[in-house]
Amino acid sequence: MTFAVERVRADFPVLTREINGQPLAYLDSAASAQKPNQVIDAEAAFYRHGYAAVHRGIHTLSAEATTRMENVRQQTANFLNARSAEELVFVRGTTEGINLVANSWGNSNVQAGDNIIISQMEHHANIVPWQMLCARAGAELRVIPMNVDGTLQLEAMPGLFDARTRLLAITQVSNVLGTENPVKAMAALAHQHGAKVLVDGAQAVMHAAVDVQDLDCDFYVFSGHKLYGPTGIGILYVKEALLQAMPPWEGGGSMIATVSLTEGTTWAKAPWRFEAGTPNTGGIIALGAALEYVSALGLEHIADYEQTLMHYALTELMTVPDITLYGPQARVGVVAFNLGKHHAFDVGSFLDNYGVAVRTGHHCAMPLMAFYQVPAMCRASLAMYNTHEEVDRLVTGLKRIHRLLG
Repeated sequence: MTFAVERVRADFPVLTREINGQPLAYLDSAASAQKPNQVIDAEAAFYRHGYAAVHRGIHTLSAEATTRMENVRQQTANFLNARSAEELVFVRGTTEGINLVANSWGNSNVQAGDNIIISQMEHHANIVPWQMLCARAGAELRVIPMNVDGTLQLEAMPGLFDARTRLLAITQVSNVLGTENPVKAMAALAHQHGAKVLVDGAQAVMHAAVDVQDLDCDFYVFSGHKLYGPTGIGILYVKEALLQAMPPWEGGGSMIATVSLTEGTTWAKAPWRFEAGTPNTGGIIALGAALEYVSALGLEHIADYEQTLMHYALTELMTVPDITLYGPQARVGVVAFNLGKHHAFDVGSFLDNYGVAVRTGHHCAMPLMAFYQVPAMCRASLAMYNTHEEVDRLVTGLKRIHRLLG
């Protein structure tokens, strides 16, 4: 089956824009993906014709909104192949989901003398909450080191585990290098040592199908805005028995069973005990539209097309003089690079003049930048709506910058 990229592009209105007199080549989807009309329309239609507060309302609009919200919970469970919709918590995004785990499960299960294992390539969202937890608990943070090619030193992993290891928190796909980690095998090793496993799937779910039962992870988290959905909504998956045992992190409405000024408060059943306050119902409904959109296209077809495009991009980028590419040859979604001795900000600014949008900076991965001994990198990220012609424009722009700056 040929992937109809032009048909897909027609669903994304922003892709018709011009930037500095040039057609927009949006190569920054790893930061946040653009939204198709189907997602935009779903959220707008909810606010126009069906908005109401969810839960406990007896009137029609409230009941309808509650049903639609819970339908998306089930839809997401199907998308991840979770055993039950009640294993899924709506959060604002990956960052909040990881912080929820650190503050709920972590505060209850990590004690002085324990340790948590992460990797050197993690996003700050999968570093800082564990640093904070270790500081509170008196625990140790251990780090899986990297190889120069952007893969992890997996042979070093077994030596990091011991009887006091409580958690392995690992990214499925690096947001800088595109490295796809063998999280299923890593989870199996962690479980052999009695540790739980959290997988940061923020850079994975849009590129290929995810099966949380097959991965056998205890926690899985992702953000809707990277999956062509809206900002401000994400998903935290937790194995049901584990989730039901976790205490709430935030207090307020919707997460309680009873409240008494004299006898205290009892909690609602999970996942609702983790959803205090009024939820982002419009965002949830729009996330459902995004899941429906990519599922209709077929994640296997998206993956095939993107891998073909990535191979083309890597081949063409290697023709740029003085370019340094970071990461393995086999990668998912992103290409990080620097051009000669020129700062990434300067290169990114020139590319923007040519209508090519890339990300520059440390990409919320300062330890990774320190490993490569650079202050910043440029990052081009490829999505299902990108084309070979856009890759050509990136490569042509880089060659032009090299000629101008030397």
